[in-house]
Amino acid sequence: NLVEEQTKTDEFYGRYIDDICMTWNRSEEELRKLLDDANTWHPNIKLDYKIGYSLPFLDVQ
Repeated sequence: NLVEEQTKTDEFYGRYIDDICMTWNRSEEELRKLLDDANTWHPNIKLDYKIGYSLPFLDVQ
């Protein structure tokens, strides 16, 4: 799962209610694969994600 992946690589994972922010130091292709796979874990939960170098989180950038 996402938290386990972040723990393995000493990266940051944070969340507040329905917002998640995380760092990723591997390839963008691997990240997209993980997030697309995560969208199949539960039929009623859909992850929308943005990949970039800034962090819009809790309506603050």
